[in-house]
Amino acid sequence: MHLGQKHAGTDLSPQLLQNLGLMDILRENKWEVTVSENLCDPSKYSSEPTDEDKLHNAKNCREIGLACQKIEKGVYEHAKTDNFLLMLGGDHSIPIGTIPAIKRARPNTGIVWVDAHADINTPSGSESGNIHGMPLGFLLGLVDNVNSLPSFDYFKPCLDPTDIVYIGLRDVDDFEKDTIRRLGIKAYSMYDIDKKGIGRVMEEVGEYMAGKDIHLSFDIDALDPLFAPSTGTAVRGGLTFREGNYICETLYETGRLKSMEMVEVNPMLNNQADAKQTAEMAIILIRAAMGRTIL
Repeated sequence: MHLGQKHAGTDLSPQLLQNLGLMDILRENKWEVTVSENLCDPSKYSSEPTDEDKLHNAKNCREIGLACQKIEKGVYEHAKTDNFLLMLGGDHSIPIGTIPAIKRARPNTGIVWVDAHADINTPSGSESGNIHGMPLGFLLGLVDNVNSLPSFDYFKPCLDPTDIVYIGLRDVDDFEKDTIRRLGIKAYSMYDIDKKGIGRVMEEVGEYMAGKDIHLSFDIDALDPLFAPSTGTAVRGGLTFREGNYICETLYETGRLKSMEMVEVNPMLNNQADAKQTAEMAIILIRAAMGRTIL
């Protein structure tokens, strides 16, 4: 899926991660790996701008609605099992499909959202109209008349504000700041991480999520672009390599991390070396979330 933002290429990252040995690394970590079919074939969806996009201020709305409906159906079948689910994006619009499926099959699931951005915009509040900046707006039921949007007649919001913890925020619109404060969503910005340290932050996240299974939605742009340069909305001042890794390690240690999605790796941005570095960072984070330890 690349339709939620303006840069082509995020749809290529799942294959790149596999080409760089992700599946072999997981098997080395004693995981039995089953690879499912690609749930979103970008060749079947058009990214040409339409009058509908302008009317609703939601670019590629019809196509994203169709794609996320297919994603939801596919993920739900897997979420009904006890298996760990690893979903490879794609841009950060895919949670409009993945998270409803997980919450329907596993209702006692909280969401740890690791991202430079809050992604809680709505069509009425967004400056860009890019849906990768709106998934939590959809999931929390903040989008007015959501079922009247093209291809969203099936969609049902599934999250409460208390289901969510943000980690790594540093580029947040005023509209989003107001929404986060109004809803009382638990949020750790880079200021909080600098002040408390990532160790204390993750202790608090673990306490907040006590008694819940955890889904990790990890946008690679949460990392500083020094470590992950090939992503569409890179922002300086982000998580270090170790901070990102520690988040994943500590969530695994809870024993309650049941699913993860990695998004916004874009091998078509910057040069080949940057693309490889970013993809390798994503693999290291996935590996940590699935139990790889230093000792």
